[in-house]
Amino acid sequence: MKTTEYVFNGQTYVCRIVLSNEGEELIIGSTSLLDAIQPGDFEDKNEGFANEDAEKIYDEIFFFTDAETLALPDEQLIEELKTDNPDWF
Repeated sequence: MKTTEYVFNGQTYVCRIVLSNEGEELIIGSTSLLDAIQPGDFEDKNEGFANEDAEKIYDEIFFFTDAETLALPDEQLIEELKTDNPDWF
């Protein structure tokens, strides 16, 4: 299980790194990280991002999922990700 960490507003969020069907490393983040970096409304002029750092983090993350799914072993996580991203896995 390969991971990376993002620190936002003093909180550390552990994200997973999985391989796409083409061998590309994709970062999978938690919905709690998404809630932190995008607390606003999509109608906001900044699309709801907390700040510029939040937008940069968002751009690096391929997909967000709940903590339970994020904790699955790689094979099971990829199976779950296939549901919403069949072209990538």
